[in-house]
Amino acid sequence: MASATDTARATIEGRLKTNIASGSGTAIAWPNIPFEPPDKLESFIESVILWGEGSGITKNGRNTLVGVLNINVFSIAGRGFGPLNTIADEIRDIFNRVEVSGVRFGIPTAANPATSDKTKWVQGNISIPFTVDEVLT
Repeated sequence: MASATDTARATIEGRLKTNIASGSGTAIAWPNIPFEPPDKLESFIESVILWGEGSGITKNGRNTLVGVLNINVFSIAGRGFGPLNTIADEIRDIFNRVEVSGVRFGIPTAANPATSDKTKWVQGNISIPFTVDEVLT
C-alpha cells in the first residue's frame, strides 16, 4: 500500500516544481536538503508539511488524514512587499481549492508577514489546509 503521507508529499512537491520553478523561476528550498540562497537570488520559497490528527471512517475502511502546507516566501529586503505578494498570490492560485492525486487543498491564507533577516530578506507565510484519504487493506 502506498503511503497517503508520501502521496501528499510527492503531490505537493510536484505541483511546486511544475508551477513555481517553471513559472516565475523562484528557487525552492526543500525540507532536509541543504540550501543556501545565492547572493544574486531575488526570492525563494520553502515548504513544510505539518500533519494533524486523522479521523477514521470505519464503514469503508478509510482514514482521512489532515495536514497544513506552510510555505514561507522570501523576497529581497528594501523593495516593499509587492514582489513577495506576487509570489504568494501565485502559490495561492496553484493550491486554492483544488484536488490533485487525491489530495484535497482548502483555502490558502494570504501572506502573513513574519520576522526575517531585515538586512537581506522580507518573509511572508502562507498556510494551506489539505486532506488525503488512506485506504486500509
